[in-house]
Amino acid sequence: MTAQYARIESILARLAERSAALGFESLAPHERAALLVYSTHGLVARGGLRQFYEGPLPLAQLVEALRAVNLKALANAAQATAALFPDPAMAEDAASRKPYLGELNTDKQDYVFFRLSSEELLRALTTYWQRFAPKS
Repeated sequence: MTAQYARIESILARLAERSAALGFESLAPHERAALLVYSTHGLVARGGLRQFYEGPLPLAQLVEALRAVNLKALANAAQATAALFPDPAMAEDAASRKPYLGELNTDKQDYVFFRLSSEELLRALTTYWQRFAPKS
C-alpha cells in the first residue's frame, strides 16, 4: 500500500472518530461523502447492501456520495436496490423499509461492490479528497 493510501485511510479513521463523537452531520459534506463511501464498501463486504438499509440513512445520500467520488457503477448498483422494495420510495425511509429487510436480496448489486478492490476504492477516495485539499 502506498503512503498516499495510508494517508487517506488515516484521514478516514479520524473522520470516523469525529463522527462517532460529534455525529455524522457534524462533518463537512465532502467528509460525509468520503466516510459514507468508505464505510459502506466495508459494510457490503461484511454482509451486503442489506446492512446499509438497517441503518438510518436514505439511499439517495449514499448514491450521491458514490457519484461524488466518481464510483458510478456502485451508485447505479445501490440505486437499483430501491426497486427491490414494494415501493421504491421505501429506500429513503428507514422506518418504512424495516419490515422488508428480511426479504431483501441484494446479491446482484453486492457483486458490483465486491468487484471494486480496496486499492481502487482508496484511489478514488484519494482523487476525491485532493479536490478539497487547500491549495498552496
